Amino acid sequence: MPHVIVGTAGHIDHGKSSLVRALTGTDPDRLPEEKRRQITIDLGFAFLNEVAAIIDVPGHEKFIHNMVAGAATIDYALLVIAADDGIMPQTREHLHILRLLGLQNGAIVLTKCGIVQTDWLALVADQVKSEVCGTFLEDAPIFEVDSLQGTGIDALRTFLVNELPKVVRRRTRSVLRIPLDRVFTVHGHGTVVTGTVLSGEITRDMRVQILPGGAFARVKQLQSNARERTRIEPGMRAALNLVTDSEILRGQTITTEGSLAVTKRLVISFRPVPGTPQIRDRQRVRLLIGTQEVMGRFRLLKRNSSFDLALLLLDEEVVASWGDCFIVRRYSPLETLGGGEVLDVAPILRGARDKLGLLNMLGDTVQSDFESGVRNWAYSHSFLGVRLQRIAQVFSAELGFVKKALESAHGEWLLVEEYAAHREHVNRWQKKILDGMARLHKEQSDVASFPLLRLAQLVPGLPDSLLASAVSELVARAQMESNASGFSLPGKSANVDPKQAQLLERVLVELSVSKFAPPSANVLSEKLNERKSDVERVLVLATRQNLVVRLGVDIFFERQVFADAIAKTVSVIKSSGSAQVSELSKILNSSRKYVVPFLEYLDSKGITERQDNLRVEGRNFSNFDSIQ
Repeated sequence: MPHVIVGTAGHIDHGKSSLVRALTGTDPDRLPEEKRRQITIDLGFAFLNEVAAIIDVPGHEKFIHNMVAGAATIDYALLVIAADDGIMPQTREHLHILRLLGLQNGAIVLTKCGIVQTDWLALVADQVKSEVCGTFLEDAPIFEVDSLQGTGIDALRTFLVNELPKVVRRRTRSVLRIPLDRVFTVHGHGTVVTGTVLSGEITRDMRVQILPGGAFARVKQLQSNARERTRIEPGMRAALNLVTDSEILRGQTITTEGSLAVTKRLVISFRPVPGTPQIRDRQRVRLLIGTQEVMGRFRLLKRNSSFDLALLLLDEEVVASWGDCFIVRRYSPLETLGGGEVLDVAPILRGARDKLGLLNMLGDTVQSDFESGVRNWAYSHSFLGVRLQRIAQVFSAELGFVKKALESAHGEWLLVEEYAAHREHVNRWQKKILDGMARLHKEQSDVASFPLLRLAQLVPGLPDSLLASAVSELVARAQMESNASGFSLPGKSANVDPKQAQLLERVLVELSVSKFAPPSANVLSEKLNERKSDVERVLVLATRQNLVVRLGVDIFFERQVFADAIAKTVSVIKSSGSAQVSELSKILNSSRKYVVPFLEYLDSKGITERQDNLRVEGRNFSNFDSIQ
């Protein structure tokens, strides 16, 4: 099967469609208006034996957006130039577009050679060689053909059949990605879409996601080269019969759930087309990326000698990833201004400091290989850790490629569950934790240790798994100590007044004896014949030392009593499937005053979930003993 996509390029009426027809026997012009006007308006498609799929693009300047939609997915370009005209405006524009889209392989075809003299043909060939000097076509072979007479067609076809299998595709990171270039309805079948499988593979009955928008669909049928398939691989053209309730539009992308990013903000490296006016900061532009065209505004970040670093603020969401190539055109009048590569689809730009850090990172990212790009991007986004899946989205890569890129940095990265963080950032968190604990020990000298939940407040926003890992490393290095109540700095212990310690013991006994109907501070004060203010101070101390659980303003449960109540509640739900307040009040020998806030606490921890008047299993039901 053909796994290489060939695309034509060139000025209008230079014989691109006739060339495709002569090579393949298929007329790529399918629209009635194209046949009536004898010009290509939209993309056309044909297949060269089992070697390649060919995309024929329009040459008219009004249809550049269609040309880019086709050229964005090709691996090999055929620059078509009519021998009687030579280089024309859209020849140059198409050549610039191919270069900016990152094309590395191609050939030059001089058409209509049968109607010109030999001397003229040699002159045109010299002109073409001069025009492509310094581009990826500088050393490309030049073929002289006449599509109507068939002259030179066999030689070109033989060359392509032999050379195209050697072309290395640019996209190899395996996430499913199919930019849609046609959407239509077939009577009796429903919605049919077509596109090039840039990466990944798609199979019949597969559930796919359509971005932007996020709609889902099932693949009912697959075709490639007009043949039924059960699977289509990267580099193949695909026609998909989809089952979905949502409207699908050209420009959207088919992928799998969570694999690709959508955004309205792109950080880019921008290279202008030689001879065009310099693009201005805040200028209104058109972005052509994949098969999408959206409007936006160009924000200059930094101007270099060979390229600009810029931010594109878009009117609509686009599907994009690191390394994607694009074209920028003037909003009006239409003119190709340049193009470049996507560097970031999730920029952090909250202030001058963020902007400076971004520019430093981007300086390292331009021209980076995949692994260096992953590490540079992840470093700039992992101040509080970054999800591995988010990195995979930004780079349209499978998780395995992302993990390999980070692990190859020889210990520079901490990978914990679904998160990654650079060691420099981990060290910064650990310093904050140690400094914060020293401050806590000083301010709360009557507390021996602090729970992990309290340490989380020292590094706000840090995911629990990364916090636990950072703290575990500190304990392993003997910079911290751990016990049943929490964590402390080495050598630190509670400095409690003896009288206060004695009152604490008496209060804990009363709370334990009262089980799940604990007395208030006022009741404890009367019963123990102590001042209420002293009792309240002791209750706060007990809470800090993790000896009691506080629910509400004046409800304190002894820690073990509270743990037993959770175990009983879980047991009831396991056996009956649910529990009610009245039922638990009897089991716990308590009342609604205590059971209701208790259940609300369990709801907040995900141990239970409220459904009307019942409590059922929550998301953390099976781990209840680890999150009390």
